[in-house]
Amino acid sequence: MLLVVFAMVLILPALESGGLLSGEVLYGDCMDLLADAGDLKCGLDGIGTFSDYDPSLCTLKCQGPGSPKLPRGVCEPGVGVECTLGAREGLRNWLDGLTKQRNEVLKRWCPFLPQK
Repeated sequence: MLLVVFAMVLILPALESGGLLSGEVLYGDCMDLLADAGDLKCGLDGIGTFSDYDPSLCTLKCQGPGSPKLPRGVCEPGVGVECTLGAREGLRNWLDGLTKQRNEVLKRWCPFLPQK
């Protein structure tokens, strides 16, 4: 019984304010993930830093020449990134893969770099 009351005290205010139902939180989360992954992808491809993405082509805009494609399932050409659970998971997986790739490059090129 106490657990139910505790849960209601925590969850009810969030539901009343729309905090758990707000798409803005999810959208912001996806754009943060896209920016982080975009920085890594543009950097690993040697084409500068991420500046934006093109929703019509589902490609990244980097400061240098080149437009890497977003992973499948993250973006719909002409629509852009719709921050669904699937798209957010795809962006997280992409970011994780790029982070591993960066770490491998650092291990290879900077052998004396402290390991985390």
